[in-house]
Amino acid sequence: MSNVNTLSAVAKIDYNELEEVCGSLLFPQLYSPGEVQLKRHKHRHPDCLTSNPDYIPEEMLLRRTLAWYYFPGMKPLGLHGETGTGKTELPLYICDRLNKPLYIVGVNTALMPEDLGGCKDLIATDAGVITKINLGLAAKAYRNGGMLLLDEVDKMNAALGCSIHGLLDSKPWSIEQFGVVINKHPNFRCMATANTMGEGGHERYHTSQRMDQALRSRFGWRKTQFPDAVHEMKILDKKFPMLPYGMKKEMVSLSNAMRDALLGKDRQGNIDNPINAVFSTRTLVDWGKATLCFGKSAIWRESLDYAFQGSIDPEHLDSVNDIIHQKLHGIIDKTVKEIVEEYTTAKK
Repeated sequence: MSNVNTLSAVAKIDYNELEEVCGSLLFPQLYSPGEVQLKRHKHRHPDCLTSNPDYIPEEMLLRRTLAWYYFPGMKPLGLHGETGTGKTELPLYICDRLNKPLYIVGVNTALMPEDLGGCKDLIATDAGVITKINLGLAAKAYRNGGMLLLDEVDKMNAALGCSIHGLLDSKPWSIEQFGVVINKHPNFRCMATANTMGEGGHERYHTSQRMDQALRSRFGWRKTQFPDAVHEMKILDKKFPMLPYGMKKEMVSLSNAMRDALLGKDRQGNIDNPINAVFSTRTLVDWGKATLCFGKSAIWRESLDYAFQGSIDPEHLDSVNDIIHQKLHGIIDKTVKEIVEEYTTAKK
């Protein structure tokens, strides 16, 4: 009897019920206590995802994304930028704090329109074989009021792109393989991530497809940038408190030197002969992890190579090594133990 009651209670949960919460509890980096009340889902849906606890969002991008989220009738938001600039981390972070179910669809050239709608499964039962409809992630979000994240939307093929115009425009969505029409839930939101805005022909992101203008125009685009040095030091301090400050400062200095060589000091890509090697915040964190993983007896270059070598085109390896030598020639080939001792002693 108790099991029946429990199942009945679970079935009655309204996951779209909203509650008002002080903004400072959800986003303390933006709001002071009592400054603003924000609506979030009162009950945490089983499809909610846990975000990266070490992620620190860029303040203005977070503000603009929250404004988009809460303003009715806004078209889908597309985040475009270099790999490792936090495009996927941001919607994960926001949805986690707002108890918003998040459905991530990894877009690629093989993804077809019917894949978004779902599939039919044949289930054997005592009464015989029955057909079960399994809605796809996009259809679940559209019908039930979740957040749909089209990850790497610039990898989309033309057929898929043409098929989602109605979804992006909040129109009734006909899923032909099921013979049903789904109306957009008022709490549905849609975001997309991409390395480009679908203009095609990118030198580094060769698999990015050219999207037709009608599709591109259905997104409101915001560019994600690499964090500045202060922001990245906060990330490293939070993630690696055991590493000396001076050591982390060298790591951030090298990452910014690499970005200057990739995009120019203004980070707008206005540079002659750029290196083809993206040193992202993800790379920086991976370097810190590898430094701890390999241990104090390892040469520091080993962990840098582990984190960064895969991002370097072979023809640019010499240029990258020149930058590493210029920035870290005095320490990169020492053991981690020696470097830690040097910076610890210098601090004293």
